[in-house]
Amino acid sequence: MATSPLYCTVKRTESTPDLLAALYNDDPGFESYLLASWSPGPPAEEDIVLPDLAALLDEPVALRKPRTGHTPSRRLTWHCSIRSTGALSDDLWFELMWQVLDATGIESNGDPDACRWVALRNTGDRLDLVATVIRKDGRWARLHNDQRLARWACEDFTRDHQLTARR
Repeated sequence: MATSPLYCTVKRTESTPDLLAALYNDDPGFESYLLASWSPGPPAEEDIVLPDLAALLDEPVALRKPRTGHTPSRRLTWHCSIRSTGALSDDLWFELMWQVLDATGIESNGDPDACRWVALRNTGDRLDLVATVIRKDGRWARLHNDQRLARWACEDFTRDHQLTARR
């Protein structure tokens, strides 16, 4: 069986601040940075205040209870980690990011009420997408089969760009 040049995992977690802190402390030899975010979101800058970024991401979650009267459930933070066996430019990571966000339903093309998300570069060979699963309009995102859809987006990207696995 051939090895894929991209490896993708999707998980859910309870704490956006804890996840962001763990991601930013991942590789001491790499300067972490924000590649992109929802629109209009925080600008991609070098200096990111993680608690502020987490609060912005979680804002739709905080607004949901007054709108619906329901207490937010656990595991509202979505995390997709994509690793590459070879070096990818920021432009290629950016293109892949959009394919995964669209395929999974985190931000489908042209949806003004999509989920809030950020794309983080924490190591030279990885992109991390972090999002809340509550959309800006207060509804739940439709994330059925998100792991499979993210992997398929990575496979399509691999095929489209003729990427090969490096050992």
